[in-house]
Amino acid sequence: MTQDRPVKVLSIDGGGIRGYLPALFLAELEQRSGRPISTMFDLVVGTSTGAIIGIGLATGKSAVELSEFYPTYGRRIFGGTDERTELQKRLFGSGADIWESLDKAARTVGGPFGGNPSMGGNARHEADGLESVLAEVLGETKLSELDTELAVTTFDRLTSLPVVLSTRDARVDPAFDLPLRTAARATSAAPTFFPPLVIEWAGKEREFVDGGVWANNPAGVAVSESIALTSERKLVGSSVLLVSLGTGVVPGGSILDGNGSWLGAAKDLAGLATSVWAGEVLARRALGNTKFRRFQVVDPRVAGAMNDPSSQRLDVLREAAEKMIQRESEAMNALVAELTV
Repeated sequence: MTQDRPVKVLSIDGGGIRGYLPALFLAELEQRSGRPISTMFDLVVGTSTGAIIGIGLATGKSAVELSEFYPTYGRRIFGGTDERTELQKRLFGSGADIWESLDKAARTVGGPFGGNPSMGGNARHEADGLESVLAEVLGETKLSELDTELAVTTFDRLTSLPVVLSTRDARVDPAFDLPLRTAARATSAAPTFFPPLVIEWAGKEREFVDGGVWANNPAGVAVSESIALTSERKLVGSSVLLVSLGTGVVPGGSILDGNGSWLGAAKDLAGLATSVWAGEVLARRALGNTKFRRFQVVDPRVAGAMNDPSSQRLDVLREAAEKMIQRESEAMNALVAELTV
């Protein structure tokens, strides 16, 4: 690795099950290049579902393998089943059995209003499924043990402060180190969907919630984190190639409904979060259009709940991703050429 080449950075948005979209894009990029994604980037930054993908890539897992994460583990994370008929789903819900259906209904109704403590507070889903999947996929590897630089976003509810969990900090001070599975849980604890992660970190008790509450598009964080790498190589701060991957938007969508109210967007929290342009604006201003590459699915079919892992939903997302890949084929080939220099 030469020290004068640009620092290559990958940034992946949050968006729940919509993480299937950037995962499929990366799998295609990997197949076109013939190289693992982890060998093409110096730094990987992610939020929530994007962080889970990024953490997997940083461990050396292939993008093709990670693109199967959602079809393989979606039901374990969010519960429910695809086996019921539409009539059964209307009558009894989509849970694996009647008790799971009742539990899911109680959590869904109670979530936006604070919820019942016996039902996990405001969480629509228990954390057991998510935590067991993360443990199975990521094991006990720690942030400090990674070769690829990694940074993921979270938010400490106790101090109301944004937090970045990074390999750089973890190597300097063990108090900042965490198992990857714990970092993944901290960044993906989406309010009203999963309970906060309560742990001790950096010498204090924390209640970590999803990093999407402040950086759903972490491109701005990626630029900030890249400064350490450019400094090490004695490069200017703009000597960065940043590839930013979104998790899908609906054409012409607005974060405000016709009455200027947030309530319309709040019906789909993923739609609200992915409408935040701050990360992209900051990255473009810092790097310019030639050094910032944004790939985003723009398709009405991506609308829908970010906690729906049904085979029907995944099929729709896959079709939308394939359409975007076809549209961006030439740009992807050009990107491969830059990343494999």
